[in-house]
Amino acid sequence: MYHTEGVDSIATITELRAETSELIDHVRDSKTGVLIQKNNEPHAVLISWSMYKAIKDKVNLDEL
Repeated sequence: MYHTEGVDSIATITELRAETSELIDHVRDSKTGVLIQKNNEPHAVLISWSMYKAIKDKVNLDEL
């Protein structure tokens, strides 16, 4: 098992393909991310554009 670090929702790659628009609406409306799993492993997080900009303003992503 892995820690999702504050991500409340989890979707599989299959769900991302089938429900892209719904997942995008969810992250925009809820102000939270969606953890994207592939083969039951965490691979990515889908976040809204506004959340990405807020994170980018606080963290220099080039230094990570």
